[in-house]
Amino acid sequence: MGILRTLFAISVVFAHSYGLFFVGGRNAVQLFYIISGFLMSYVLVERKTYSKIKDFYINRYLRLYPIYFSVALLALLSHFIIRRDNFFNSYMSVPFSAKILLVCSNVGIFFQDWVMFFGVVNHKLVFLTDFNKSSPPLYQLLIIPQAWTLGLELTFYIIAPFVLLKRNLIYYLLAFSIALRICLICIGLDGDPWNYRFFPTELTWFLLGSLSHQILLPLYKLKLGEGINNISKAASYFLMFITITYSFILISDNFKTIVLFLIFLLLLPFTFIYQNNNKFDKWVGDLSYPIYIGHMLVLSIFVPVLKTYGFENPAINSIIYVIISVIFSILLNHYIGNPFEKVRSKFRAKS
Repeated sequence: MGILRTLFAISVVFAHSYGLFFVGGRNAVQLFYIISGFLMSYVLVERKTYSKIKDFYINRYLRLYPIYFSVALLALLSHFIIRRDNFFNSYMSVPFSAKILLVCSNVGIFFQDWVMFFGVVNHKLVFLTDFNKSSPPLYQLLIIPQAWTLGLELTFYIIAPFVLLKRNLIYYLLAFSIALRICLICIGLDGDPWNYRFFPTELTWFLLGSLSHQILLPLYKLKLGEGINNISKAASYFLMFITITYSFILISDNFKTIVLFLIFLLLLPFTFIYQNNNKFDKWVGDLSYPIYIGHMLVLSIFVPVLKTYGFENPAINSIIYVIISVIFSILLNHYIGNPFEKVRSKFRAKS
């Protein structure tokens, strides 16, 4: 599971710098949601790690916020010192209500996904079905543009302790989420941001991940016994292979996506077992979040640098961006993530 998470993060880097490579940006994000649902179910239902809900909330926030805040601070400095763009002027040009939304979401992470459903029209903050109709587009004023996914993650964390412990409630919410997606498609709201930024419909993926943990994991353990470790290794390698070669499989994109998600849901418990038995897999997996949260800062700085020095091959440039993003993530984990991980470990032990 760890290496897969990092491959998905790298998929997003490629999506923002080159195009479809590995599983693509949207698939990677939604596969992350499935993993998140699986892991939160494991923590809350099987391990029962937290005796108090507030301990769970604080622990999850400590996982996300320190690295987010560090990258956000560096991004602000890059706007001011390196890029010298119109970021701050654009901030000052939006109405006060938009400033409040942007400041709250940028500082607290919450509501960043909401920014995608609002815009500025005639100098007023209004609800929009297409964020590109805003002037300026508010998503451009997110300090870390891709962090809108954290807004969805945090919303899921809020409801997880109340939902994941009740199997029937998971089924009801899953049915509601799927039905709502169908309704939105029927009324024409099937494009961005509705197709993968709207939490009520994206909840489907989190819940499917939780069911993969609660149903498939115990079933596999029961049926496969001691042989599950070897199967877990093979299943993990197979999913890595599918992830890397996905963009080269020449079949219908919609059909290919359906098959990818179905295979992933079925094999996800095996990847979890493999990670638990493999420290290297876990170490690589811990790089996924800082790669994801830091790569747009890397791109904003190094895209013009490579262009200045005549690097014009998009594929090679993207590989360079991935390498720099990985190095940056290792530094973020070493100096920011790991110290706070020690705090989180003590917090879990206390709970």
